[in-house]
Amino acid sequence: MNTYIQNYWSLYLEFINDFQELIYKGYSLPYLCHFPSLIRKNREVWGSFRNVDFTKELRKKVKDQKEVQELFDQYIKSYKRYAANKNSDGKIVIQYDSLLRIPKTAMAENFDSEETVLLFPNAPRKNKGKQRDKFKLNSYKPSEYGPESRRMTITTVKEGYSLPAYYLSSYTADVRKAVYHLQHQAKKIFESKKEHPLYKHTSFQTAFLKQLSAIIQKIEQTKAFLDEVKASCIIVSSTLYFNSRVLVIHAAERGIPTVCLQHGIIGTEFGYIPKMATIDAVYGNYEKDFYKKLGVPERAIEIVGHPRFDQAFTKHSISRLELHEKLGMDCNKKTLLLVVRGNRDIDNWRELIRNVSKTLDINILVRNYPKNNTPHLLTKEFAFVHSSKNFELYDLLRNVNGVVSYSSTVGLEAMLLNKPVFILHLNAPSYTDYYENLGQLFQTNPKKLSKVIIRYFRDPVWQTYAKEKREEFLKYAYPDFTHSGERLKKLINRIKAGNF
Repeated sequence: MNTYIQNYWSLYLEFINDFQELIYKGYSLPYLCHFPSLIRKNREVWGSFRNVDFTKELRKKVKDQKEVQELFDQYIKSYKRYAANKNSDGKIVIQYDSLLRIPKTAMAENFDSEETVLLFPNAPRKNKGKQRDKFKLNSYKPSEYGPESRRMTITTVKEGYSLPAYYLSSYTADVRKAVYHLQHQAKKIFESKKEHPLYKHTSFQTAFLKQLSAIIQKIEQTKAFLDEVKASCIIVSSTLYFNSRVLVIHAAERGIPTVCLQHGIIGTEFGYIPKMATIDAVYGNYEKDFYKKLGVPERAIEIVGHPRFDQAFTKHSISRLELHEKLGMDCNKKTLLLVVRGNRDIDNWRELIRNVSKTLDINILVRNYPKNNTPHLLTKEFAFVHSSKNFELYDLLRNVNGVVSYSSTVGLEAMLLNKPVFILHLNAPSYTDYYENLGQLFQTNPKKLSKVIIRYFRDPVWQTYAKEKREEFLKYAYPDFTHSGERLKKLINRIKAGNF
C-alpha cells in the first residue's frame, strides 16, 4: 500500500469515526456516504494524499486495506439477519442504474416479468422538444404489487425490454425535521474541528450536508418500497454509492440476500472496497484473489462474468465493409481502435498516434468514453484519425485488427473477441496491476507501446506473442466462457433458496 492509498483510507476511516454519531433510525450515516464525491472537487486534499507528512495531520493510520473491510463487515453484521429468507418466493429486484449494463437479450433470456421488477431512483421526466427521456411509459395497469401511482410498466428506448418498474421517488417522505437536526449536529462537528485538513473546507461541508439529506430520504424510500414489494433477492451494480448501500443494509436487516454484479475491471481499488453485498458476482480469479486478500470468505465471491460479455460470443450485426464505409475508412487497410477517456493523458495519445502513423499505413479509429457520440479532439488534430461515432462497442471490436486502451474494461472485452490488446497505462498511484500480466503489451510510455504495436503488425513472431499473452491473461481474468446470464440466474436461484 503506497502513501497515496494509505492516506486516502486513513482519511476515510477518520471521517467515519468522527461522524459516526450522526444516526438516523439506527443507521450510522457516514457508513452510507459516497466518500469520493465529498472530496472530488478538492484538489488540495487529493494532492495531499501523495505527501508522507499528510499522515501526521490524521489521528487514524490505516496500515492495510483489511481494516476498511473489517470495519464494514462489523457494520453490516450489526444489521444482518441470519434467519431464512421469508420471501424466498418473492420478486427478484434489480436496481437499475448506468452501471448495470445488462443488455436486452440477457434481460429477456434470464429474467421473467412475473418474478422480476426493476427499481429506479426517479421516475422519468417528460421533456419538451427533443426527446431526451431514457424511458417511454406505457399505460398504467392494475397489479398485485401495489398502487398504480407507484408502479408502471416501462419500455426502455435504448435497451428495448419491458419489466415491471418501481421508482423510489414515489415513496418520498417528509424528513425535513430529521434532516435539520442531523445537519445541525454535523455543523457542530465542523465547528469543533476547524483545523481538520478535510472538514475545514466549505466544499466538503456543503457536499456532506447535501448528502446527509439525500441518504435520510433514501432510507425512508427504501423501507417503504421493501414493505410493499416482497423481495427474494436484490441485484445491484456497485455498493460504492449510497443508493445501493442503503438498499443492501435494508436487505440485510430483512434477511434478503444481495448480489453485487461487477460493473467493470478493478482498475482502482477505491471503487471496489469495501465489499458489502451478500455475494459479489465477479469476472474471474483476479477479483476473487483481490477480495480474499481483504479477508473476504471465498463463499462470498462467485465467478459469474457479466451478461454483457455474452455479446462477444454471438453473431455480429454489421459487416466490416459496411462499418468502414460508414466511418469513411479504407476497408483494404487494417484498423487500430484507440479507446480514450476524454482528454485525459491526451499528450501520450498524440505521441502514440504520431509514432504509429509514421511507420504503419493503417486506419486509426478513436472511441471516446463516456461521450461516445462526440468526435474527440484527436480526430480534429489528425485528418487521418476517425471517430467511432455512435456505433456500438461490440460492432467496433469485431471489425478492427487491434485495440489500444487505457486500463479500462474495454481491454478485457476486446480480448474476449480474440483481438490483440495494447494497454497505455496511466501511471496514477491508485491504479491496480490488473493488466500487468500482459507483458510487453502493457506500457506506461507511449513511445515504447508504439514500437510494440508496429512490431505486432509487421512481425508474425509478435503476433504469436500477443496471442499467447492474451490466452494466458484470460485464463486468470475470465476463466469461464459459458453463458454468463445463465450463471447469474443459477446463482440467484441458489441464494433465493438460502444456499449462501
